[in-house]
Amino acid sequence: MNILRLLRSGPPVNRRSILLITSLAGLGNAGLVGLINEAAEKAVLAEPVGTQLLLVYVTMLAFVLLSSRASLHEANRFVQSRLEATRRRIVSKIRRVDLRTLERLGHGDVFVTVSQETDHLSQTLPLLIGAAQNAFLLVFLLLYVATLSPISFLVVTVFLAGGLYLFWRRQSALTGSLADVHHREADMLDSLSHFTLGFQEIRLNADKNDALQAHFADVTSRLRQVVVGLGDRWVSLLQFANAFIFLLIGVVVLVLPVFFQGYTDTIYKITAATVFALGPIAAITSVVRLIARAEAGLAHVYALERRLDAGLTPEPKGAARAPSRYRSFRTIEMRAVTFSYLDAEGTALFTSGPWDLTLKRGEILFLTGGNGSGKSTALKLLCGLYTPDGGEIACDGALVSAETRRDYREIFSSIFTDFHLFDRLYGLEHVTQREVERLIARMELDGKVRFEDGRFSTTNLSTGQRKRLAMIVALLEDREVYLFDEWAADQDAHFREVFYTELLPDLKARGKTVVAVTHDDRFWSCCDRRLELDLGRLSDVTGEA
Repeated sequence: MNILRLLRSGPPVNRRSILLITSLAGLGNAGLVGLINEAAEKAVLAEPVGTQLLLVYVTMLAFVLLSSRASLHEANRFVQSRLEATRRRIVSKIRRVDLRTLERLGHGDVFVTVSQETDHLSQTLPLLIGAAQNAFLLVFLLLYVATLSPISFLVVTVFLAGGLYLFWRRQSALTGSLADVHHREADMLDSLSHFTLGFQEIRLNADKNDALQAHFADVTSRLRQVVVGLGDRWVSLLQFANAFIFLLIGVVVLVLPVFFQGYTDTIYKITAATVFALGPIAAITSVVRLIARAEAGLAHVYALERRLDAGLTPEPKGAARAPSRYRSFRTIEMRAVTFSYLDAEGTALFTSGPWDLTLKRGEILFLTGGNGSGKSTALKLLCGLYTPDGGEIACDGALVSAETRRDYREIFSSIFTDFHLFDRLYGLEHVTQREVERLIARMELDGKVRFEDGRFSTTNLSTGQRKRLAMIVALLEDREVYLFDEWAADQDAHFREVFYTELLPDLKARGKTVVAVTHDDRFWSCCDRRLELDLGRLSDVTGEA
């Protein structure tokens, strides 16, 4: 079971102590039942209960309360620590996974699994400890019945085991439906994101707005149908559990006295024990749904981890903290590099290459070509975000391998068309306030953005202004190679000229290498070389503008 897998991942000492406290709490509860039966027997025989029995009962009650509380407290701390470790492990894998693997996963599935599933588990798993206490209580109550009547113990145990087995079998059949709910919820989140990410487009197009709403309604309707159908099946299962409880009482009170001589002498004690067992049975059966939900949630978590594991790249610990071995490079070569985008069945949808490119230190290289020609793919291959399907990349003649690719990526700084702008300078905590303010002024953003307490005062700017903030971050990173994917496309005419005639020459003067994707033919003369891509093929067209 996935739940056991999660719990086994923690320190064994903690698990053993929780198990011990939980079992003692169950034993104490069973002891209370025995004391109650003993007091009831004395009352029937008109004997005084006595101070000693009362003191034992109060002491046992205090022990049960304290042990139950300690069990739940320690179990909650243990479960939360395991979930925290799971979240950290998944996020650690996300930041080390291959880009294509992450792109194929989809944001909706990742967010539902890491956030929603683990949050549900955080609330559900501690409740299972209460069920574990009830399970121990049920076992000790059966042992108590065994001391009263071995035959009764055998009949009740067999009947109880058979009922729980049938209940478990019917519950297991619902697990597949829980997986369907997870996927429906991921689809709903993906559909919902279109309303925020595409707000401008749908507000300008009523037909698109209505069609998106209709699609969302269809998605939520399918989710509702799955959840309602699952709920109906759970209702039937709970009805079975309730009927089983009353059947158990009927067997104890009405059936056993008919077949076993002398049973009537202890029937009230066994009946009392059975009645007390109804609470644990009801608690266990009611929590089964939570167990199934938690089991399905953990299945999604571990499935996500397996998909992430398939895309992990070897990265030595601490390698990124030391200066990259490639910082003093002279040339970077792409030799017969090919790359394919695959569909879900593994069929190639688009193949780029083979590419042969030599990038020299300190040069400005422009990549041009039509939309879909592979320019962004070329940049991601060049900097190591994509792993080539064929060919090789070499730096100063030495091949970039899986073991050195992380180190190789450390010489690049990039601003892609789908860039993400962080409000804090993560990894650049050493930069001074004055330096950031100087760059803000150079990007003509003073008055719009301030740098305070290690973060930008706002990122709610136009796309062009956000790109200038991203440029500030890139300049502060001070890497050897700069990759710009249509950076100037969202700038006004003035700052577009600043980019080509001031920023790029400044980078070149500092010995930096620049590779820029551009359609601005008016500024093609600002590069040392221009390569054109057509259907994933490179050709040198320097000077043909």
